[in-house]
Amino acid sequence: MSSHDRSRSYGHHPLLPPPRWSRATMPRLNLTVRWQRKLARFHLLPSAERFAETIFGATDEYGPAYPDYDRPPFDKRPIKFRHERMNGWVRLFTGKLRLEYATGLIYSGLRPIYRSTDDIYTKFLPATKYYATFRRKRRHIDEAIVLTTLWADGYYHFLYEFVAKVELIERAGLSPTIPAIVPKGLTERSFFKQAVALGLFGDRPIIVQEEDEVIEARRFYVVRPDRHSQRQLGFPAKRFGACPDPQARLRIYVSRNTQAGTIRQILNEQELVARLEPLGFQVVDPGTTPLSAQIDLFSRASIVVGPHGAGLANILFRTGAPMALVEMINDTKLTHHHFFQIARLCDYFYRATLNRAEATWEQTANAHADIESVMEAVNEAIAWEHSTYDGVAKQAG
Repeated sequence: MSSHDRSRSYGHHPLLPPPRWSRATMPRLNLTVRWQRKLARFHLLPSAERFAETIFGATDEYGPAYPDYDRPPFDKRPIKFRHERMNGWVRLFTGKLRLEYATGLIYSGLRPIYRSTDDIYTKFLPATKYYATFRRKRRHIDEAIVLTTLWADGYYHFLYEFVAKVELIERAGLSPTIPAIVPKGLTERSFFKQAVALGLFGDRPIIVQEEDEVIEARRFYVVRPDRHSQRQLGFPAKRFGACPDPQARLRIYVSRNTQAGTIRQILNEQELVARLEPLGFQVVDPGTTPLSAQIDLFSRASIVVGPHGAGLANILFRTGAPMALVEMINDTKLTHHHFFQIARLCDYFYRATLNRAEATWEQTANAHADIESVMEAVNEAIAWEHSTYDGVAKQAG
């Protein structure tokens, strides 16, 4: 590589002397969120408040105080209902700004701005690669909306949080000509491509940020979505054209077993399915089913049974119509409030059963379903279905 090319690769002016360090020798200084907090406390890092103006803030939606799920065997470790509400907002950052790929953290010149991400999972953010803002290629734009969020390349976080950002930027009235920045990793996911084809962004232009790229701009709009609000829960069905039929009575078992390498598989699934099929259950694997078909199936589902996993996020397409959810949870999994929370807020019937997981990490462990407990919960769901849908039919008549 010539000195001219080398200087360009590090973002230096070609007429200046080349840097004395190379990619291999440059110090790899990473700043954890903990260190960002400490440095910001002593004003060694700027905080978001100094650079950002909140141009739109969602209002509170107050709902009833839901109890935790403490039916046996969850009476020993109840499924907690999280009552804290995270209101959405849009913040406008201005200045000589840079956007990092992995975290969505914004830099002012050479300094990261503390808490300049969407602030959903700040304590889980990976360390910002401070050196990367010097050595990576750069793209210059005038303004853009930052849609980076942690774990959005997972279907649950995409549908529950990323899609909700689109609702908020439209409600905030941001011009459809302002482009939205999306990390390359997400754009390579099949469900993202299908969601875009179904009109997720409308006519808004998209900028794909490469993994080895820093985007520079004068204005960045950072979006935090509503959480646990009716607007947030109902938007995916509305945006993708789902039409929940309150009289449809499709019964679905959500499988994670049809693709090799999928984590949290149910090892005795064939035995369980053999018990469910005579009751009219249809096996659906969201990982092999087109998004449009998932929307259609789950918008017509009266009962959904399945192991904890991203496929259960499709219950959002039933928002506004009655549904029963039976969730099979690994006994090693410590946090499992996600679908209980959605079910309560959407007024779905909910039951949970406990699997017997293999001795490995909770996020990946395969498990054996407690088939008798599942069938007991399914029978409760069917009884609920009969009482609920008979009432719907009488009202329709």
